Amino acid sequence: MKTRSIKNLPVLNIRRKPSAISQMLGSLGFAVEYFPGYFNRKLNLHSINMVLISFILNGKGKHYLGDSVYDEKPGYLSITHYGQYHDILTGHGVMDVMNVYLDLENHPLPPLPPELQPILPEILPMHPCLQHKLNRMTRLFIKDHMSVARNLFAIDAEIKAGKKGYRAAVSHYFTLFLIDCCRNAIENGILPDSAITRPGDSGIESVRKFIDANFARPHTLESLANFAKLSPEYLCRAFRKHTGKTVFGYLIQRRIQDAMLRLRFGDEKISSIAVECGFNDFSYFNRKFRELAGKTPGQYRKSSS
Repeated sequence: MKTRSIKNLPVLNIRRKPSAISQMLGSLGFAVEYFPGYFNRKLNLHSINMVLISFILNGKGKHYLGDSVYDEKPGYLSITHYGQYHDILTGHGVMDVMNVYLDLENHPLPPLPPELQPILPEILPMHPCLQHKLNRMTRLFIKDHMSVARNLFAIDAEIKAGKKGYRAAVSHYFTLFLIDCCRNAIENGILPDSAITRPGDSGIESVRKFIDANFARPHTLESLANFAKLSPEYLCRAFRKHTGKTVFGYLIQRRIQDAMLRLRFGDEKISSIAVECGFNDFSYFNRKFRELAGKTPGQYRKSSS
C-alpha cells in the first residue's frame, strides 16, 4: 500500500481545510487541528507522510496500528511514526482529539534546554529512516492533559488571528508543548508497547537496550551474544524478529540517530560527531548517513537546524 499525502488524509469533523494544514506545515514545519466531537465507527487504516501526534482530551476509544490495538482515554498522547497505517474508533460515544502534524524531516525543531534535548529522539522520530518495529508509535500518559493542551489551543488561536508576531508566539507555545512532553517522559516514562513485553523477548530486549545505551562503543556479534547469554546465530534471528532490523543494521541506525540530533542542535565539526557516534571511518559515516537520510551530513545540518 502507498502512503497517502496529507491532502488526502481521511478524517471526520475537519474544521480546517487540508490546504490550510499544508500551508502551515510548509511555513512552520508543524500544524495543529482540533476535532471536537470526533466519531468514527468503521475501521479505515490510513497513513500520512509525516509524524502525527494524537492527543486525547475527552472520551474513550480504540487506536489501531497495524495488528496492534491500544485503549484511548483522556490524557493519552500517541506519536505515530512516518507512514504508519492507523485509525481511531470511538465506539458508541464521541471523543475530543487534538492532532499535531510534524514535518521533522525538512524543518528544524525549536531548541530545548540541554537537559531535555536528549529526550526528543526517544519520543519524536527524527527521520523516516529511523523506523523499526518497536517505535512505530510512542505513547505517553499526561495526567494534567488540559494544561498541556492549552499550548496547542494557543497555537491554533494565534494562527487563526494572524496578528503581527504570531510566528514568534506560535514557536513559544510549541516549545512549551515539547517541554511538557519531555518532562512527562522523564517523570512518568514511555508507555510500554505490547510488542516489547511479549513473553520470551526479554533477553533480546535487553540487548536492544544495551545497544541504545552503548551505541558509540565497538561491538561484535560474539560480544553481544555473550552479554545476552545466547548463541550468535539465535541472537541474529531473534533480534531481527523482535525489531525488524539486523543487529548491526539497528546499531548503525542508532548511531545515525544520535548524529542527526547533534547536527540539528550543535555546531561541532562533522568529523568529530562521526567519532563521538561510533564511526572511526569518516567516509563510511558519510556513506551510511547518505544511504539512510538521503542527504550528506552537511546537507542535513543546513536543512534542519
